[in-house]
Amino acid sequence: MEPESIILASCTVTVALLISYSYLYLTEKKIYIISWILSLVLLLTAYVTRYYIIEDVSVRPVLSILNYFATVAGYWLLYNGVRQFFKASVSRLMIIGAILLFGFFTAFTLAEIPTTVILLVTLIYTITLLVTIAYTALTETKPDGMLKRILGCIFFIWAVALFLYPLCVIWNYVPYAIGYWVVGIIGLIAFIGMQALYFQRIRQELENKEAKIRQLVEFDKLTGAYSRTYFEHALDDFLERISSPAVLAMGDINGLKLINDTFGHEKGDELLLDGATVIKNSLGQDNIVVRWGGDEFIVIMPYKTMLQAEATIRDIKSNLKTFRPKTIPLEISFGLAAFDPKQQSIYECIKIAEELMYNHKLLESQKTRMNMIAFLEKLLWEKDYQTEAHVMRIKSLADKIGVRIGLSSRELVELNQVAMLHDIGKIGVPVEVLRKRSELTPEEWAMMKKHTDIGYRITQSIRELSYISDAILSHHECWDGSGYPQGLKGQEIPLYSRIVAIVDSYDVITHERPYKHATDHESALLEINACAGTQFDPYLVDVFTLYMEEAKAANDY
Repeated sequence: MEPESIILASCTVTVALLISYSYLYLTEKKIYIISWILSLVLLLTAYVTRYYIIEDVSVRPVLSILNYFATVAGYWLLYNGVRQFFKASVSRLMIIGAILLFGFFTAFTLAEIPTTVILLVTLIYTITLLVTIAYTALTETKPDGMLKRILGCIFFIWAVALFLYPLCVIWNYVPYAIGYWVVGIIGLIAFIGMQALYFQRIRQELENKEAKIRQLVEFDKLTGAYSRTYFEHALDDFLERISSPAVLAMGDINGLKLINDTFGHEKGDELLLDGATVIKNSLGQDNIVVRWGGDEFIVIMPYKTMLQAEATIRDIKSNLKTFRPKTIPLEISFGLAAFDPKQQSIYECIKIAEELMYNHKLLESQKTRMNMIAFLEKLLWEKDYQTEAHVMRIKSLADKIGVRIGLSSRELVELNQVAMLHDIGKIGVPVEVLRKRSELTPEEWAMMKKHTDIGYRITQSIRELSYISDAILSHHECWDGSGYPQGLKGQEIPLYSRIVAIVDSYDVITHERPYKHATDHESALLEINACAGTQFDPYLVDVFTLYMEEAKAANDY
């Protein structure tokens, strides 16, 4: 075949490839495809111009420079495009090398200096580019498969085939037509292989996306349990797996709203994940765990009797206690129901288990909430400078004032609860703010003020404590309306809040803190009285002052 025929065939195939690559770029807008397109154009230009240079030794220097530029730039763009495709970095040395080679060759050609050495260096440079491309294709992990490894071998063969040029042109050992054939065909195969590898990546990405979608549909993203949507759509398949009687358990995490209100939903999600982890770890492979609602799980235990299922639930509850020994306590209330697919629908069984679960939850929830409050109090004493002794002093003083103003026994109990829990909201304030020795910044002060709102939400979440939530919210309100968070004034402020505000301030003044020294009893009373009518209820200040003076005189305080 004549060289002209070879060139014509190469041009035809290259144009077809260019059309295909252009379509890919228009649809995908990938930058590396532009590099491949320009590389194809430049290498074809180098391929064609080299033929005319070999045929006519008197060719103009411009054509020689064009050929050289197209060769170097074409191979560099191929290198750049492949590296970008594999998300590998592009070496700056390769860019500098291409610029230097082009500059030297242009200068030597225009000055009519022999360029043999430059051509040999260029050959080594282009071979280095192709070997680097081959190494990249063979070592990168994505996309994976045999096609990538074959393409790496093709690039390596292409690099070896470039040695045919000096053999053809300089030493005439091999007819240059063979060099055209070999290098041109290998190059075209490489470009076709890159396009095929691109389509393989697209297919793998689509498969990965489909797998992720299936994962999201089939499993709950947070807990890893089956999702309710998938369970309901695949119910027939589930029932086929339960051909014999089974036990269905519904579980509900206790105190989740309290955790969300206190620490935020991120900590609540952590609690959900831990609960699901313990349930799954406590069960065998044949059991099915479904996240049924926000904090509800369904566990289906095939091939188990009710006694065996009850023992499994006891194991779960025991594991819950040991799974989180030093952090927020985690408890789950369960309801169990026998399930026979031949005699009842699964939804009837779920309803029975749900009713039993709510019955158990009513019995267990009060204990859970009280355990949670005890844990929060302990955690607050650990992170805040306030101690249990401080709380007990406030409780004692508040009780004395309550008796003085004629509160009933029930009211005294409520006042004691407010005194004990008035600062529970500080559990949600960063420890570095609570323990800071210097003056708080405006941002830190804003964080500190939030503790009244957090305390309100905590006590509102616990039915047994909801009656004191308004007093918790208002214990930093001032008699003249300058307090926070609502700016209440006078009698608008709950009585318990007004009492706790006085006794808390007195205790803070008379005891040392990281940011202040303790003040004596007399100075503290003077300061409290100075704030009567502004910060404190003046009547309660009088009652408090009278009690403290009597107690002091009787050496009772």
